[in-house]
Amino acid sequence: MVLNWEGGPLMRAARIVKHGAPDDLVVEEVPRPAPGAGEVLVQVRAAAVNPVDVANLAGKVRVANGPAVEPPRTAGRDYAGIVVAGPESLLGLEVWGSSGGLGVSRPGTQAEYVVVPAATVRRKPENLSFAEAAAVGVSHSAAFLSLARRADVQAGETVLITGASGAVGRAAADIAHWRGARVIGADLRLAEDLAVDLAIDSSKVDLVTAVRVATDGAGVDVALDTVGGALFGSVLDTLRHGGRSAVIASLGDPVAELNVLELYRNERTVFGVNTLELTLAGAAEVLDVLRRGFESGALRAPRVTTYPLDEAGAAYQAVLAGAAGSKVVLLP
Repeated sequence: MVLNWEGGPLMRAARIVKHGAPDDLVVEEVPRPAPGAGEVLVQVRAAAVNPVDVANLAGKVRVANGPAVEPPRTAGRDYAGIVVAGPESLLGLEVWGSSGGLGVSRPGTQAEYVVVPAATVRRKPENLSFAEAAAVGVSHSAAFLSLARRADVQAGETVLITGASGAVGRAAADIAHWRGARVIGADLRLAEDLAVDLAIDSSKVDLVTAVRVATDGAGVDVALDTVGGALFGSVLDTLRHGGRSAVIASLGDPVAELNVLELYRNERTVFGVNTLELTLAGAAEVLDVLRRGFESGALRAPRVTTYPLDEAGAAYQAVLAGAAGSKVVLLP
């Protein structure tokens, strides 16, 4: 066992020591955390790298609209691992977790160990590997909160998903189908293995026109916009009267044009969904639902590409370059 200068154990962790690019991420030895009252120590077997982690490294992530949290800190929001210290009833349990605060307001998951409140650990799906379970947190939570919690998709409705080839888009398609909806997936680069009922190549056809044709002119009941920016107004135009749209990102320019007249005349609703506001306890509630979906077969295991922890910088670069629907996961 490697000890620190005070005689305590050390662990390796991906550390944000300064804001910058993937090359600025450092993997180094830091003191292993010790769980306090009401906490558990989890040996991390896998930790996802999400676009928000790359943004966090760059200093673009804010807590409650405040300033960026200053380095140094351990990065990472999602994990899967084994409880190795804490209440006896939890020891040895294979768990998974996620939170908007991990890696921001508290030490993150891209390390050999992480400490979290005991009440927030949840048993991971038995049919998912550690890498697959770690890949679920941010992407599936964003999709679930958007479609199930905010838009409340119902059986028989039609859902449009933009950026359908991405990790959130794939998760959203499965969740929409699980709730009995029909799914239209749109993307500039359509993957061949999308599990959607209708795919729209928005690099070749006008999105609004294609959706109107596919819905006999009515429009969709719900849209999940994972792109935002210049596409925001077009997504709203695909909605039927009384339709609902959830938006989780804005690539490129964060400012978009909105036809307010069309919005209120058609009684449409727009929801903003920010997983950075998802607490450990809130994420645990979401993961409880998602576990049932995975174990029943309603939800598919995420596609993953793994890197050893020592190659965390390369993993971040892969996410920055676009992982084509595959989640990047570190294996400590």
